Amino acid sequence: MTASGEALRAHETRKARLAAEFRGNGGPVRLDKKTSNLFRPRREASRRVNVRDFSHVLRVDAENLTAEVEGMTPYDALAAATLEHGLLPTVVPELRSITIGGAVSGIGIESTSFKYGLVHETVESMDVLLPNGDVAVCTPDNEYADLFHGLPNSYGTLGYILRLTVKLYRAKPYVRLVHKKYTDPERFYGDLRERAGDSDFLEGVVFGP
Repeated sequence: MTASGEALRAHETRKARLAAEFRGNGGPVRLDKKTSNLFRPRREASRRVNVRDFSHVLRVDAENLTAEVEGMTPYDALAAATLEHGLLPTVVPELRSITIGGAVSGIGIESTSFKYGLVHETVESMDVLLPNGDVAVCTPDNEYADLFHGLPNSYGTLGYILRLTVKLYRAKPYVRLVHKKYTDPERFYGDLRERAGDSDFLEGVVFGP
């Protein structure tokens, strides 16, 4: 297991600062962050809350195959940190700027999802900042289980994810890539089912007409 006590203490300081900002002010909040995939007009808020610095990998546990990571951490940084230990997150979306918190609250999927599920299905626990400034530690079966299961696809309407514990797997040094072309949908789906048994990644694209 690798962990930086300094990194964990810094996270607790950031969390306390953010919680205090939420408690000290009322009204609509706009999160001040580096990335946004919002494709609709955003209602102007009376105040901004800075979450840009919640972008650190806090701990990699190579024995239990988990990582503790802050919600604004982009996947390229998370993958780089875990690869140092020969590990990868079980699901890694292909766009490098996607954050892990965003992939949970907005739903993330990639070519390992047939094996491990969607991004939120690879999460073991989440620290969630609630609108009143409290921080709830959510797991699938604790007192905040409803929030844990309700956050995926909620787009931040239920709370903001500050920290997550996510599952990892042991990465292999090489990937053998095979491209197959199909003109018959039934044959494509048949091969897809067959290849799912011995593949690590599966992806398909359909070209029209």
